[in-house]
Amino acid sequence: MRIFASNKLFFLGALARLVRCTADKCASFGAGLSIPDTKVIACSHEANGTVLPLPSTVASCGGPNLTAIITTDLCRVVLLVATSSSSEVQLEAWLPDPDAWNTRLLATGTGGIGGCIDYPTMQNGAGLGFASFGMNAGHNGSTGFDFFLNKPEVLNDFGYRSLHVEASVGRQVAEQYYASSSFKKYYAGCSTGGRQGFQNAHLYPDDFDGLLLGSPGVNWLRIVASKGILTHRIGWPNLDSPAYAAGPLDGVADGIIDEPTRHRFDPQTLACGTGLLNATLCLTPQQVSSVRTAYEPITDSGGHIVYPAFELGASTNVFSANQQNGTAKMSYTILQDFWRGAVYNDSTWTPENFSTADMDFALAANPGQVNAWDTDLSEFHGRGGKIISYHGRSDETVTSALSEWFYSDVQSNTNLTLEETRAFYRLFFIPGMHHCGGGPGAWSIGNAQKYPYDQSLLDPSHNTLLALIDWVENDKTPETLIGTKYQDDVRTVLILV
Repeated sequence: MRIFASNKLFFLGALARLVRCTADKCASFGAGLSIPDTKVIACSHEANGTVLPLPSTVASCGGPNLTAIITTDLCRVVLLVATSSSSEVQLEAWLPDPDAWNTRLLATGTGGIGGCIDYPTMQNGAGLGFASFGMNAGHNGSTGFDFFLNKPEVLNDFGYRSLHVEASVGRQVAEQYYASSSFKKYYAGCSTGGRQGFQNAHLYPDDFDGLLLGSPGVNWLRIVASKGILTHRIGWPNLDSPAYAAGPLDGVADGIIDEPTRHRFDPQTLACGTGLLNATLCLTPQQVSSVRTAYEPITDSGGHIVYPAFELGASTNVFSANQQNGTAKMSYTILQDFWRGAVYNDSTWTPENFSTADMDFALAANPGQVNAWDTDLSEFHGRGGKIISYHGRSDETVTSALSEWFYSDVQSNTNLTLEETRAFYRLFFIPGMHHCGGGPGAWSIGNAQKYPYDQSLLDPSHNTLLALIDWVENDKTPETLIGTKYQDDVRTVLILV
């Protein structure tokens, strides 16, 4: 027994020295990190399983009581990178201890107009051994207009610059921490994060080897503007108008439509008198007209189609549920926030009279170059980069037909055949998936909307990030993905000890 105890004490002593060594390495790394225009504002070694308080997080990003879970022993570094004399990007690095690093970097993006570090993807990435990075796109918060008002450099960070900063600084951080420059670089983002990824591939094709891009918000200004235009098509803000059609559009439990673009919907079938709906739900002639125009594509002031039609099977709430206690109030706040702070620089502007002219004005101004439609990916393709993109067919925010348009333009502007395009860029449609995740379909494909990953599905067939790695590093093309649906979208995780 004395020998056993002695061995146990030796082991515990060695473990303590190892922990102290890695903690010391992290502290000295933070003190000695040297990257131009970059300041370390926090550095700490964190143990696997630690619940990390994030008290400085703003309310619209889940603060001030937000916490993150440390998923492996790691060095956490928080950085501020000056991008101009009046702007800066906050980065966060989770660096697994060297013996747990998988020799890969994973950067993440943001959503909406945020401002919010993507902790779920960082947690999953670090747990898989990635040197994982997050950023705030140049401002803190996902609602409000103040961070854009008369701040063109902050807009540039949000529009195109912040992801390149994350890629550049992240690469230098990983090189200095691991004393290695030999590693693959990946990116995962959804919605605005999808836009950021495609735009980065065009502007900075050397930043990443593989991109995982969900529900990409390319043509971003028209995506946001479409909510205002569709809202007005159904009679808003005049809630007493005979054309207002919010009630019948809401609350319909739609099934899963695999290919909504193959179906046409005639709202006349829902008109009063057809017998399909009772008198409390059926559509008046004026409402039939409103619903019909709601399912037409968006046109500009010249009558040119510039955004695909809203798709069948997707919830209409994003443009039909804009009232509060009987008063017209747009629940989709991004439209008002961005047009106030970035487009018009007018804190009093409201969307009640929004029209195609407001959309066209924003397109002409294109603040921060945010309206990316950068489809010439020749350089990214030429250096061997790979893209997996996915889009839910029930996406209520970014119509999935937009990804079809974008894919076609990439093929054309990159001057490739369809097979050549498929050799570097794969687009998967997920039946029944909402925006970035959720919905009645088998939407879980490792798209990191929740932490933690399902450990039983950590393979390239079920996890898009692992499929991307397999493609980039082993040249195994992802022909199919297997989606998973959990009862009530809740997965119970058992931790056995």
